Amino acid sequence: MGNDAMTAEERLVATINLQPVDRVVCAPIIEQNAGQHVGITNKEFMWNWETAQTAIHKLWEDYPVWDCNAYLLHGRIGPVATKCGPGRFKMPGKELEDNAQYQIHEFETMTRDDYFIIKDKGWTEFRLTFLERAHQVSRVEVLEGQQEMVRLRQDEINRSLARGQSLTWGAIMGTIPFDALSIVRSMERFYKDMYQIGDQIEELMWIVNDAIIAGSEAAAKTTGINRVFVGGVRGAGQFISKKNFERFVWPYLKVMVEQLAAKEIVPILHFDADWTKNLEYFLDLPKAKFVLELDSATDIFKAHEILKGHCSIKGDVSPALFTVASPSELEEYAKKLITTFRNGEGLMYSSGCNMPMNARHENVKAFFDAVEKYGRYN
Repeated sequence: MGNDAMTAEERLVATINLQPVDRVVCAPIIEQNAGQHVGITNKEFMWNWETAQTAIHKLWEDYPVWDCNAYLLHGRIGPVATKCGPGRFKMPGKELEDNAQYQIHEFETMTRDDYFIIKDKGWTEFRLTFLERAHQVSRVEVLEGQQEMVRLRQDEINRSLARGQSLTWGAIMGTIPFDALSIVRSMERFYKDMYQIGDQIEELMWIVNDAIIAGSEAAAKTTGINRVFVGGVRGAGQFISKKNFERFVWPYLKVMVEQLAAKEIVPILHFDADWTKNLEYFLDLPKAKFVLELDSATDIFKAHEILKGHCSIKGDVSPALFTVASPSELEEYAKKLITTFRNGEGLMYSSGCNMPMNARHENVKAFFDAVEKYGRYN
């Protein structure tokens, strides 16, 4: 194993700033795969915090080149997820088999008449209403779950720092407004609303946008980490036209990134699905003030071609390479990915979204080994 000349935090900050580093940042999203790595069921992993954290730490001990933790578990662990998780969960050992992957089910939690709640009382109030409905729990239980989630978030941060890791983000702020509304309304009905009451949707999305920006600022102060997760899927060119993207997605995203940048907060744009058609828009965002994270649906090499010298890009070893490919096939892709980005062009080497729970152990090893083989610059 090579010698690191930078700390994990120094390496991450330099990567975001498009500056040279000693080696590539290694920042996969490791969640349920950690339990499989140590040979426990997903029920054990998803319902016992200490058991899960022990598994995650063991994976890091086996692959210490993993220097940047893109953690998520505090909002997905069973006792929290079933009170205030981002949707209605089906969990291993409960609705699912003991070693099944958890599922998040979408349904119409919000009717068109409910839009007035956002307009009259704000997005934060409606989120509480949504969580009550999604999980069929009381307001008290939602708030208790959120308090526990904050406590566990800090524990995840502390454990990561104690290992010498950096944190990809300090808090998960949800999604861009387009996704935030379509999740609670359901995708099918929200797209219908977009065409039938588009003016109202635009007005509501500014309320959501302001709430996400304010929440990001508060979270950065609480955690001491000036990076936040902001998700996006449904506003991609894969799903909507350029006309609707320019009306319902881009204005809010642009303002969000600009205002967060003005506050020295870096949004990690975790954008699943295929954004290839939208890549040139990101050139209008502040240079070296955001990270574009891709899940392997977007052409990351096209993203590099268009955005190199403008922003850091995170990704993008696909689930298929972890699960059905051979280790050599994964290594071949990892080599191409890592060597396409020159030192100072901002690659954050990662899985395409979560590392699959059922990733082959030999492929996981190939993923980490690629950092030493192809990702050192010093």
